[in-house]
Amino acid sequence: LARPGPGPSTKNMGNDIGKGANRLAISAMANVTHIEKRELLALQRRFQELAAANGNPNTITREEFQAALEYVGITESDSEILDRLFTMFDKTGDDQINFREFVVGIAPLISGDVVDKLNFAFNLYDIDNSGEIRPAEMTFVLTSMNNVASYFGDSVMTREQVEGLVDDIFKESDANRSGTLTYAEYMHAVSEHPILVSFITGGGTVRFGK
Repeated sequence: LARPGPGPSTKNMGNDIGKGANRLAISAMANVTHIEKRELLALQRRFQELAAANGNPNTITREEFQAALEYVGITESDSEILDRLFTMFDKTGDDQINFREFVVGIAPLISGDVVDKLNFAFNLYDIDNSGEIRPAEMTFVLTSMNNVASYFGDSVMTREQVEGLVDDIFKESDANRSGTLTYAEYMHAVSEHPILVSFITGGGTVRFGK
């Protein structure tokens, strides 16, 4: 049985976290899959190499995707799950995906606590090693995770709700009003915001308003 999500907080601003019972949340999938950090990092590097070789820095084909899984040594059972996720991310049906969106989206499948998962997602997204994240980038990360969570049957937020959550985080955590969050500010926002923690861990349904 799924454990109840964290209780409401004064910082929730009217948001409601449900019980999250009887759902296959993305956090539970980490116990079903056997994907490790080093494998996902190796996949990201291989995806980058394949994309660059074809003159497009962001997309890979299904054939390249499957070749990369084999190259890294992903198990057959995990490859089947990832291949189904490829289909979900292939929004246009042309057997191509944005590999950055994919690797960030499946970051929560690794084992670890919420800080581990978000830290890893941040590192996967921050390819240029800027050490900072902007609202649009945080929205990209959370939306990618949201999409994967929905595939596994977890209740998710709408894009508008994700954007509202990001706005809330930046208002609270962007201390110098720079329009970006440093790594330290980002991790503080993650650890302090119960809605975000619940969202990433699959601890409950997040509903904005009534």
